[in-house]
Amino acid sequence: MARIRAALSAVVLAALIGTGGVPLPGYGAGPATAQVRLDLRDADLRSFVEIVSEATGRRFVLDPAVRGTVTVLAPGDMTPDELYEVFMSVLELNGLTVVDGNGADRIVPLATASRLGTAGVPRGFETRVIEVRNMPLEEVVEVVRPLLPPEAVLSTVPRSRLLILSDRAANQARIGALIAKLDQPREAPIEMIRLRNANATEVLAVVQSMDIIPAGAAVSADRRSNALVVSGPPDLVSRVRELAARLDTQRNNTVSHAVGLNYADAATLAGVVTQAVSNTGENGEGVVRIVPEVQTNTLLITAPRDQLDQIVQMIHYLDRRPTQVLVEAVIFEMSVDGYADLSAQFGGVLNEALAGGVQFALGNGRQSLTSIVASLRDGGTPDIGSGGAIGGLYRSGDSGIGGLLTAIASTNSTKLLSTPSILTLNNQEAEIVVAQNVPFVTGSYSTTDGGSAENPFQTIERQDVGLTLNVTPQINADRTVKMVIKQEVSNLTNTTASAGGEITAKRALSTTALVRDGNVVMLGGLLEDGDGTISQRVPGLSSVPLVGGLFRGKSTSKNQRVLLVLLRPQVVSNDAEAEALTRKLTREAAKASIALAPLDEGHYPPSDIGVLPFDGADLNQPFDVGIVDDLAQRRNFPPLPSRIRFRN
Repeated sequence: MARIRAALSAVVLAALIGTGGVPLPGYGAGPATAQVRLDLRDADLRSFVEIVSEATGRRFVLDPAVRGTVTVLAPGDMTPDELYEVFMSVLELNGLTVVDGNGADRIVPLATASRLGTAGVPRGFETRVIEVRNMPLEEVVEVVRPLLPPEAVLSTVPRSRLLILSDRAANQARIGALIAKLDQPREAPIEMIRLRNANATEVLAVVQSMDIIPAGAAVSADRRSNALVVSGPPDLVSRVRELAARLDTQRNNTVSHAVGLNYADAATLAGVVTQAVSNTGENGEGVVRIVPEVQTNTLLITAPRDQLDQIVQMIHYLDRRPTQVLVEAVIFEMSVDGYADLSAQFGGVLNEALAGGVQFALGNGRQSLTSIVASLRDGGTPDIGSGGAIGGLYRSGDSGIGGLLTAIASTNSTKLLSTPSILTLNNQEAEIVVAQNVPFVTGSYSTTDGGSAENPFQTIERQDVGLTLNVTPQINADRTVKMVIKQEVSNLTNTTASAGGEITAKRALSTTALVRDGNVVMLGGLLEDGDGTISQRVPGLSSVPLVGGLFRGKSTSKNQRVLLVLLRPQVVSNDAEAEALTRKLTREAAKASIALAPLDEGHYPPSDIGVLPFDGADLNQPFDVGIVDDLAQRRNFPPLPSRIRFRN
């Protein structure tokens, strides 16, 4: 290592002799022109410092912690300034730095450099008192303490806002300058403290009377927002906030308010809101009372001031215009019943009575040979029933022979199309009934006295026979409609039961369906296809060729029925949608009434029964327009008054 240092020194000195000397930075007057070339491998760090000192003319004082080796490869020539930059890089890699001083610089570890003073300041150990005017003492101590050496002593006097620092004079100056920069006046923040129950002006008077507002700070009251406005240090803000919180306590601060409702029911909404709000309080304070006034549909509210606004907002949110649902249903039913029979009946008459023969009873109300013979015997006119019939009776005294051949083919078809529609509010049950109120006998009673009836009476129950639609819709957030549906279609069959009374046919449906707004869904359907055959014959004789047909009878029946129930809900959110739907349905009803009106052939009597008075163009006209004053309008007469009459 000594040989390397001697060789390097020779190189450096040769460069110096060739250039006439090297001026020291900060100590010489002329520029440096020496050239240095380095080629060090694992050289001692202290030797490298000695080489740099000789090449640059600087004086260095080394800390005992300066240890290590260095490798520098610089094949080219360097000036002393470039050599010093390489030197600083080597120190940084080894965790060292240079602290400037008077006459000599100090090479120390980086952790020690922050506690050393700079050049031009005294170096004695002394104690100073530093006053902190603006910053909190805790923040100043938190910043300064890491910069002090272990032997320094730092203490505080919180009430006087003073710092006592015992340290070297060089470090005293550095710490004092740092505290002076930190302890600058800052713009005081402005805080607003809102009060809920107490009056801001009264609380301000209490704060001012306690003499806690320092110089430069201010506390004022804002009457509009009932708040205290504080401008000052954070400790003042916290003290005023704590004092205001203690004074801002609730003391029976209840108010009353009346809220008129537009759509909701006062009695129903009062119970809902009462359950939603808190009803707890001490000595009756803080209790919320909501009383519905039914006649004006108003809610009377008594509540604490801090809860009143929330309760009113809740009521206004619930008191919104309800959405409506137009439910349209289509009930389509078609049935076809076919019947056909063919039978031959004959027999011999002996002593005015049938002595033997062939007779069939195939149903459908057909007459038998016996009833026809009895009717002829009594001198009446027999009823052979509907359809075709060929018959005859030959009599000789009390005896004879008679025959009857009957045949019929009938078809009965019915078609029913009902399109009921009803408009209702969301979650409100609605029902439409289009039916006849038919009386049904449920019982009778009479007393007899000597064979004559006294005080007879019958009990009658009236029932609706026709169409009934009952629906309760519920509109969901995604505009789907959940509906609870009960639908019934019934009609009279014009037949009587064996026990008496009219027989009715009934088709009922009860279900719950989920349908999207405007879509059509099939609720129920029925497809029925049936047939039957009745065949009667005389054994043996019915198989005889040619004449076997006289000894057999046959009837066939066939029926088909189709029943479909469809439904479509439409959500009506506002007046515009309701008006558009009304116009559409009115135009359709007007077209239907025109199609159903009988043709007027111009003969007496006229057959004009009128049509729907609305055409969907003007929904605000009187209901009797087009019926009462047609003649007046055609002749430009003043329109006639409405049909409404009032009795005195």
